[in-house]
Amino acid sequence: MTWPIDVQALEQAIVRNCSPTLAALKPASLFTFPGSFTAEAPEDQSEASAHRQTFLEAVRYCQRQVSNAGVAIRILAWKRCGALVYVYRPRELAAYLVDRRAAHPLENEGYRPGDLDACLDELSRRLQNRSSAGTKQARDESKPCPCSNRVCQSEFPHEIGFFLGYPYEDVIGFIENRGQNYLEVGPWKVYTNQNQARRTFARYRRCARIYARAYRSGQSLRCLAVSPAASGRNATRPQHVQR
Repeated sequence: MTWPIDVQALEQAIVRNCSPTLAALKPASLFTFPGSFTAEAPEDQSEASAHRQTFLEAVRYCQRQVSNAGVAIRILAWKRCGALVYVYRPRELAAYLVDRRAAHPLENEGYRPGDLDACLDELSRRLQNRSSAGTKQARDESKPCPCSNRVCQSEFPHEIGFFLGYPYEDVIGFIENRGQNYLEVGPWKVYTNQNQARRTFARYRRCARIYARAYRSGQSLRCLAVSPAASGRNATRPQHVQR
């Protein structure tokens, strides 16, 4: 599956996948934007490069819409099935990563938690390397996108949960249990504080519904991205959306 490579398609994907980050409820979100951005055959590489440039232009446009709210957008990897888009709040993410509960495990994995840009560069490098390896394994499959099988699923390092702002204990539990023995699964796999996780899942779903409705009603991405100072009990309600 591929989508049109334009601003509207990217905005729709950001609202659909990243509303809790736009609403300042969590420091980061991640999704794959489907598209043919890589190619192995020499005759296809020019087209893939043109697709990447067109997509990067859309990313830069969206970045300008959300930057005043303290939100950043970057491509973490070009995968066989699309672009891995990371929407995050640098200030909040940096504070999350330097907490010893994240910093110690990340240091053990070779990251530098005190340097956010270096951390994201390293994460991007690892994701791109894993994606390249997955592409080699999956190149002979009949499906155009391997996301539905274990090849794509195995491309994410276990520490990715820290970069998405998941509860520290659940990320550590995921790593220690190798993704097994969880209590519940939602946006992440839950290993502790199940009731709190359920409340958070419900809050994220409510946020997604409100943001989808606001975007359909004509709210711009600029209005949907709230500043941290505006977050709180009404953080899931975009600016100018009537009750």
